[in-house]
Amino acid sequence: MTARRHPDTISILSRPRPVVSGRRHVPVLINACGVPFLRIKKPQPLNLSRVLHRKIAQRWRLVGHRERLMHELYFAEDEDEWDSLTIGFESETWYNAVRDSYDDTVNKIRTIDDKNIARSEAMWEVVLAERELAIKEKLAAEENQVAKKGQLSTAT
Repeated sequence: MTARRHPDTISILSRPRPVVSGRRHVPVLINACGVPFLRIKKPQPLNLSRVLHRKIAQRWRLVGHRERLMHELYFAEDEDEWDSLTIGFESETWYNAVRDSYDDTVNKIRTIDDKNIARSEAMWEVVLAERELAIKEKLAAEENQVAKKGQLSTAT
């Protein structure tokens, strides 16, 4: 994932666009394995697919790492027991090291999930605002059509 955005790129959250030519297309909020995104058009752009795939793969790597660390905790307890029998008391234990790594991984997953939740809430607000503008524009267009028909009927 790139940390920098292209200079000409407009943020998706800068929507709703104030003025559009033609009919307003309301984006659709999609959830891809917990990663929210706004689908603007079909087919989905290839670069969006790549970004989603990377984000999903990153989260699943962390989940797999967390599961492996859960199993490692049992081995770390056994190592600590063996060390206490052979060496005696140690201030640094295997269990603490594995537990710290486990906690760090859980925090990374939680951070990713919290960011996705915040992003999805912001995107949902964009969808609602776009819907509202689309309805207003549709009503305004219908009023213009009625007014034009009224002008045409009075002109003839």
